[in-house]
Amino acid sequence: MKRKKTIITVAVALAVTLGVTTVTASAASLSELRDQISEKQSELEEGREREESLSSQLNELEQAISENEDKLAVLEDELVQAEKEVETQTENLNSRLRAMYKNGTVGFIDVLLDSGSFSEFLNNLDMVELIYSSDREVLSDLETAYDEVEKKKEEVETLQAELNKSKEVVEAEKAEIAASNEETEKMIDELQADADKLTQELASQGSSSSDSTYLGGQMAWPLPSVGLSNITSYFGYRIHPIYGYSKYHTGLDIGASSGSSIVAANGGIVYSAGWNGGYGLCVIIDHGGGVMTLYGHCSALYVSAGQTVSRGETIAAVGSTGNSTGPHLHFEVRLNGSYVDPYPYVT
Repeated sequence: MKRKKTIITVAVALAVTLGVTTVTASAASLSELRDQISEKQSELEEGREREESLSSQLNELEQAISENEDKLAVLEDELVQAEKEVETQTENLNSRLRAMYKNGTVGFIDVLLDSGSFSEFLNNLDMVELIYSSDREVLSDLETAYDEVEKKKEEVETLQAELNKSKEVVEAEKAEIAASNEETEKMIDELQADADKLTQELASQGSSSSDSTYLGGQMAWPLPSVGLSNITSYFGYRIHPIYGYSKYHTGLDIGASSGSSIVAANGGIVYSAGWNGGYGLCVIIDHGGGVMTLYGHCSALYVSAGQTVSRGETIAAVGSTGNSTGPHLHFEVRLNGSYVDPYPYVT
């Protein structure tokens, strides 16, 4: 009989030891997962910053390209106008030459016959040469102006080609970064799913190993400084504000000023307090009976794991840590490890 009692005692002790070992191992795995999520979040943040920087570069390049296109259009008009002026001046010169020349020789006889004296002849000849020289000078100036406009156009076209090439390089890099960010987001989602699953398992283990029961009843509103009208996102499917695709929202988002006090919705024991992946700085409270509440994206935590808290006690401050677009509280209620709509619990 004594031997039988001894065997039972050893068996119970072994079972308890194995249970504790399993919980400890699971907690360690959860901690590792959270570290991995935090690391990937940092990578994603850097990737997004790089993507934003490249977007700014693209905007600048597109603006420069647009400005150059306007310059090219103006230069095209100037070239057309300059070409017309050259053609007009050339035609005027040719008309004069046709009048001044006959069969390829200067009409010196005409000039001589039209002159009253040799001195007048020389003067008339000088006048003809002066007119011819003036026309040639005007034509030369027009051709020079045309060449200068054409040179400017070539310079702008060269710059435009360089800008287009730079744009292609930046677009390619941006596409690569965007693909990398998307892959990182998928990895974070997978890691978060594993962490959520493990959290639920730990919660179930904690509930099954505890004789506590949920005695809270109706929960207190976790943000005393604001009311129900500040709920910005409800429980259920929604378009994720960061990722842009449909994703199941596991709690309520309540907008509030950064630093606003967050209180415990009910009394219980702090299950965890610290960084929790996409939740950022986060507190989870075990209220017994398989009921837990989560408070995410905090800017500061005022409690630690294992601490007993009372209903309405300040446990954290509103922030925007983790996957967040602005100061707010992400509030969850979990029942036996499963997400449930918090709204009925606090209204």
